[in-house]
Amino acid sequence: LGGVLGVARAPNLLSAVSTAMAGALAARVLARGAPHRMDVAWGAIAGALCAGVMSSVWANAPETAVYAVSLLHVALMLACAQRAADDAGGAGERWLLCTGYVIALAPAVHLSALVGAPAAILLASRRADGEWCPDRMLLLGGVLVSAAGVGRMSWLLAGVGALLAAAPIALRGGRTPARRVLLGRMVAAVVLTALAASALLIMLLRARHDPGVNQGNPSTLAALADVVARRQYDVAPMWPRRAPPWLQLANLLQYADWQFALAWGRGIFTTPTRVMATVGFLVAGVAGWRAMRRDVPRVAEALAVLTLCGTIGVGVYLNLKAGATLGYGFVAGDAHEARERDYFFVLGFWGWGLFVGYGALAFARRRRWPLWVAATVAVLPIVGNWSASNRRGGDGASAPRAVALALLSSTPPYTLLFVAGDNDTYPLWYLQRVEGMRPDVTVVTMPLLPADWYVEEIARRTGLRWPASEHVEGARWQHEERAALMARAARQAGWPVAVSTGLPAAERRLLGSGWRLRGATYLSFGPASRDNDPPVIDSASVPPGWQHSAPRTRRGARVPDDVSTVMLALLDCGRMRELAPGRSATRDSLEVSCNFR
Repeated sequence: LGGVLGVARAPNLLSAVSTAMAGALAARVLARGAPHRMDVAWGAIAGALCAGVMSSVWANAPETAVYAVSLLHVALMLACAQRAADDAGGAGERWLLCTGYVIALAPAVHLSALVGAPAAILLASRRADGEWCPDRMLLLGGVLVSAAGVGRMSWLLAGVGALLAAAPIALRGGRTPARRVLLGRMVAAVVLTALAASALLIMLLRARHDPGVNQGNPSTLAALADVVARRQYDVAPMWPRRAPPWLQLANLLQYADWQFALAWGRGIFTTPTRVMATVGFLVAGVAGWRAMRRDVPRVAEALAVLTLCGTIGVGVYLNLKAGATLGYGFVAGDAHEARERDYFFVLGFWGWGLFVGYGALAFARRRRWPLWVAATVAVLPIVGNWSASNRRGGDGASAPRAVALALLSSTPPYTLLFVAGDNDTYPLWYLQRVEGMRPDVTVVTMPLLPADWYVEEIARRTGLRWPASEHVEGARWQHEERAALMARAARQAGWPVAVSTGLPAAERRLLGSGWRLRGATYLSFGPASRDNDPPVIDSASVPPGWQHSAPRTRRGARVPDDVSTVMLALLDCGRMRELAPGRSATRDSLEVSCNFR
């Protein structure tokens, strides 16, 4: 749809459609658990609607991100598992293998989809009459372990998964027809797992065309393995814990408090109104779980497993640092996550939303109200989250493009532009790659410089050359050393060197001297030196038509982790030229936020 809707809108719409389809599949799974019961059908609809408007689910729905697609993947996993358990004979076998294939496909979509695999395994391994099928549990469990091995690029895990899948054959002695069925099932599962893993090769084929955004450059099998296993990132083991367990649990409870009435608080700070809403929905979820256990016990058990795996399980496995806004005074500042991580727990919150909707059905039945009243429970989280989650206007909708436009318009042609991180990198990539604006500017993201593939990419695309390693006075880290060598090579080749105002002053001094504030960037007019002179603010250097402050629209509610204010502060740096030199509260604030000194 990119050619019809545009490159930017198509992936956003994909996320929205994926979230809607996940809700539809979840409602189908619930309703199929008790066919011909209209009350269960209304509970399924209420649950799907309520789950879809949890604030973390809602936040993912309009984003160009993978979590909405991962949510749909889990819903599809559950739907296939239910058919595998309900359908008899050959149809059930085919759905069982389909469930295994969807589980094995998870690493090619996103590893978070594996969080839903235990729930799908539980659902597929228990027939409608309550009979357990251990051979199915072992087969799908083996596929899950093998898929985890693919995601971690671990031959050991993949081998353990294969042994687990073969266990039913070993346990079934003799050459019986049943053993032959198990053997055929295992062979088919191995083939489907390999076929699912081959989807990762798409990244290798894409990388060999060297697209504009080519993270990790997986153009070889070794590089592909590094990207899939995320070896350039700090993947924490489960032990030792990177934050006190009670603080990690507190983070989970904090994120849970955001789900139903985010707009009724003050950003990260809750209020009595929001606490009451959260407690009310927690009680409704418990009531829904109890009612669902009576009506559709197998589905209730599977969703309970999904909720536990998506909350407590994810927290234990990821071993996150303290949240971005919690635990100060207990843990050091660098022991916090860079941003709020509520989206990691989205599958658990989505599962709880399904229980909440079913709880509304239980309440409606107890009060003898019309069954359709249960579906109106979704109105409450819609109202409670609307002003915080609606993205049609406000700074959150305009800030990224405004900041990227300011950075590009502040740089001369063919500039090597050093930026601080995600908040300026991604908007710049969007303008350059989607809207085709200022492709002559080469963006260098400082936090990516420790990665060899990124350094090689910059050298390949710019033609600049610099020493692989050389001592740079004042550089404390590898990325600072590499940035300084790149800036020197660019200057020797006649390229302008500029930095975002978001880059710390200490790093800026390593890249050059004679800095001048030009719009939203500092432009260098000399090589790096020991001089510690502050930048010059010269109104003559402001780009034509430059406006130092973008229009700002106040949004209806403060939201956690809203970086739009921080981003737009970069556009205020030009105001310093309007202020008299010397110490004043306004000037001091600008100098700090703009890394002037």
